[in-house]
Amino acid sequence: MNLTREKVVQVLVNALHEAQQDIVDSPERITENTRPIGDLKDFDSLTSVEVTLYCFFTLGFEDLPSFPSAFISKPNESLTVGEAADRIMKLKKRP
Repeated sequence: MNLTREKVVQVLVNALHEAQQDIVDSPERITENTRPIGDLKDFDSLTSVEVTLYCFFTLGFEDLPSFPSAFISKPNESLTVGEAADRIMKLKKRP
């Protein structure tokens, strides 16, 4: 799969929408600037791990990342969808 940043953002947004289906009655708007932990209703660190694993599987990663969630940075700060996409793109570029 030719992995572009746009594709990664699309996969992340779709996975977030799918996760939200069981949580909210009406879909929340999710963009590249959305910070899932904090912006989305009842989206917590456990859900972020589930969404991360789903995205890595969907994007064709053979190895799981060393971090449990694409949405939480090393100093435990929540990331936007765009920042998570950038993080995933960096992993894909590693040999």
